[in-house]
Amino acid sequence: MRRTTKKEINLNKLKTGCSPCMSEAKKMEQKISHRKVSEIKIEEVKAIISSMFKKN
Repeated sequence: MRRTTKKEINLNKLKTGCSPCMSEAKKMEQKISHRKVSEIKIEEVKAIISSMFKKN
């Protein structure tokens, strides 16, 4: 009997992702507009995160 081992995949290191994930990542990137994390205000971060969970 042959056993297969389950390989752990680090999702943070993948170059591609599923279509819904990639579209959400693009939306977040546009909202952040290539600023440093330290330059983004807490209220803006809250708005970006909550927009991810709103239904269109």
